[in-house]
Amino acid sequence: MSSLKTRYQDNLQPELMKEFGIANIFATPKIEKITLNVGTGKNFRDVQKFEKVKSVLTTIAAQYPISVAAKSSIAQFKTRQGMTIALKVTLRGDRMYDFLDRLISIALPRTRDFQGIESTKIDAKGNVNFGIKEQIIFPELSNEELGINFGLQVNITVSNSNKVKSLYLLKSMGFPFKQ
Repeated sequence: MSSLKTRYQDNLQPELMKEFGIANIFATPKIEKITLNVGTGKNFRDVQKFEKVKSVLTTIAAQYPISVAAKSSIAQFKTRQGMTIALKVTLRGDRMYDFLDRLISIALPRTRDFQGIESTKIDAKGNVNFGIKEQIIFPELSNEELGINFGLQVNITVSNSNKVKSLYLLKSMGFPFKQ
């Protein structure tokens, strides 16, 4: 079991219940899932680059991604309906907590000129959405996997929450927000 998950269950849940006056333990804010999205951009036409992006995302998430097809044809982008243009991974349970632990403690501090994530990235329902410009911040990637650079979108879905509760929960977990 992840140390972050253990810390959440043992320390943060009772703290959240006390802080916000929540009577039921099931009503406390909880991270439900983390979704990683990669738009392959101009790499979707080249099969080798697309497979490279897929393997790197598999290494980062420790889970095989699914392909996302274009819903409609757009002539300017040279896409046709049904073409695979993106990859998506949804993490839940232990893999989610392991990824979040690596993201908070290792990957985000390695980002170039990183000063924290703005608290405006939290929406009204308490979900956090931010982008990572380069995948090279993840330490599990080897040198041969760094041949292609791409960014990814990270969506953290928090249940039973609003902006204030999510900010408190994520700060308590060690998430780096700007001051």
